[in-house]
Amino acid sequence: MMKKMSMMLSLLAVNLLAEGQVVILDSVSVTALREEEKVVDQPLSISKKGEKEIELDQVIFQKDLLNSMAGVRVEQTTSVIGHKTSIRMPSTTGPYYLFLQDGIPVQSSGFFNHNGLAYTTYSTATSAEVLKGAGTALYGSDAVAAVVNVQSAKAPSAEYEGRARVSGGSDGFVSGLVESSDTIDEKQSYRANVGYSRSDGWRDHTSYDRVEANMRYDYLFNDDNAFKIMLSGSKTDAEQADSFEDYAKIEEGSTDASDDPNFYTALEKTDVRRKFDYVRLSVEWDNYSFKDLEISTTPYIRYNRNQYVATWEKNLPSNDSQQVSLGLLQKNTYEQPWGRIVFGFDTEYTNADQAYNQDFDLDIAGAWGNPDVNYTAGPIYDYKVAYFAVAPYIHSDVALLEELTLSAGLRFDYNRFDYTNNLSVGTDPSGIYYRPADRTDDFNHLSPKLSLNYHPFEKFTLYARYANGFRIPQASRLYSQKANTQDIILDPETTNTFEVGLKKEFAQSYLELSTYYMTIDDTITRYTDDATSQNYYENGESTIHKGVEVTAYAQLLEDWGTKLAYSYSQHNYDNDKKYGDNEMAEAPNHTANARLIYTPSYLHGLSVMAEWVYVGTYWMDNDNTKEYDGYSLGNLKADYRMNDTVSFFGKVTNITDERYASSASLGWSESYTPGDPRQFYGGLELRW
Repeated sequence: MMKKMSMMLSLLAVNLLAEGQVVILDSVSVTALREEEKVVDQPLSISKKGEKEIELDQVIFQKDLLNSMAGVRVEQTTSVIGHKTSIRMPSTTGPYYLFLQDGIPVQSSGFFNHNGLAYTTYSTATSAEVLKGAGTALYGSDAVAAVVNVQSAKAPSAEYEGRARVSGGSDGFVSGLVESSDTIDEKQSYRANVGYSRSDGWRDHTSYDRVEANMRYDYLFNDDNAFKIMLSGSKTDAEQADSFEDYAKIEEGSTDASDDPNFYTALEKTDVRRKFDYVRLSVEWDNYSFKDLEISTTPYIRYNRNQYVATWEKNLPSNDSQQVSLGLLQKNTYEQPWGRIVFGFDTEYTNADQAYNQDFDLDIAGAWGNPDVNYTAGPIYDYKVAYFAVAPYIHSDVALLEELTLSAGLRFDYNRFDYTNNLSVGTDPSGIYYRPADRTDDFNHLSPKLSLNYHPFEKFTLYARYANGFRIPQASRLYSQKANTQDIILDPETTNTFEVGLKKEFAQSYLELSTYYMTIDDTITRYTDDATSQNYYENGESTIHKGVEVTAYAQLLEDWGTKLAYSYSQHNYDNDKKYGDNEMAEAPNHTANARLIYTPSYLHGLSVMAEWVYVGTYWMDNDNTKEYDGYSLGNLKADYRMNDTVSFFGKVTNITDERYASSASLGWSESYTPGDPRQFYGGLELRW
């Protein structure tokens, strides 16, 4: 069996960097069914970025890792390491993405954090994959628009190898990485690394410190049993600036933390920063004792903590949310000449603590005739949630003809919240927040999947796919209520993805084209009460998302290659009670990433890449009253491996020093998050 062979050989694998081109698309991915499959053969849209391209990108932020993929847009927020994601959706903080590391969710579905990639060890990733659209039967809640999988430590080396990597750059940026790997004996091998980075930030109040660590230990018990133990963790402490209300601050290149006097008042009253803490331990046990059957069992334990000051709230409350999770991924693959059946179940139990606190007394004058609000220092919310999820699933591939395969999947999810309130029931002293009484909420959903894969000749695939998905309401939406909205009942959102596409590998080039139509029903939408100016959430109508994605790579000449990732998309409300059929905010129709790669034959080991990044025009508000023009950036990156021991690397980002907003929105006022100015980075790596 392919998986058994790869597991046994991983102990003897030698990690060699391929000569020649940097951005030949990796031919094998693992995300769709948690096992190795050729990308070109899979009846779905999945983008993969391999180790060599990641090294050339010199990843500092999440956007560096993912934004070269078609239809993928990650933008950093004002908390520096925080981010918003846009994949077949507008740029959003909503739970439409399932973030994984090494195939394991980095957070519970009931406690989605839109900054979830900050939990992963993204800056030391060895590969990254994005499965677009609703996930396969192996994925449940949150796998609505995409599944994002960051791979940490790769397979251990056959012989001892070590490396040290140091770099520095603009505005006090420094980073370092040390890694060690070896095969201990015929049964045991390991790989471990730890990385550190910090920066003063190019704007005021945007410094950060971050640590990442990964450990992998492979143990071959016998011919039928193999174990892989993985430990990953990250810790981030970041200051948090504010957006600008006046776009002139962007145009003049202001380094101020804000142009709102209230932000500086907040700095006097509280510690405006964001902290992420994450650690996960997992054990993957692969068993091959039974003929034609592979059994994979992966228990894991995970800890998440997210702390911040809610600067978007007038009273500046502080948040501290913690979750400890125990989970199990159980998968079985039965292979026959006619196809295969993949079946199993996922389950997770999470113990969550939520503290939302008013750290100081504050009086705020009422606006538009509303009464004054008096906030008293003390707890706003203090509750616990015991969350339980279990989901059996089945997936099958059946060869109808030699060149035609039918795939079908079914997944049943059951999710339960047991909520315990530690404070008095009812409104807090301000009269703004509401604390529900103890209660239990449960949700279930059946998700069918179906696809046809036409493979008339080698390295060419035509496919059609349908996938149903869903996402449950978050604990914070259910239990962190505002006054006068406590009677709102939230239902899960459901989604249907329809997709057709083609994939073709040529001798020295690759083309992938996909077109999709996705609907989301019962959207959990934020509305504003005109009488009280309070925001609240309830199920709306539907939204429609459709588009075309193109990924193309070509070796133009012996020394030159090019890669294009382009997306055209439209995102609309569908008969919404407030927004009608309007386009959704922060949803550019056009995005693109183009790369020209030069690897000169006369200077062995040198790779140079010129990169163009484009984000088109989009509406800043759901009422479609104001547009932002988008932006266009140029970057230059280089890596020179002088010999087997020494290499140098560097990059210049935003090479023309473009003044732009990475995010632009319109609520009660305009809000622009300034994009990074021109930045310089460089470093040295030693291997032994």
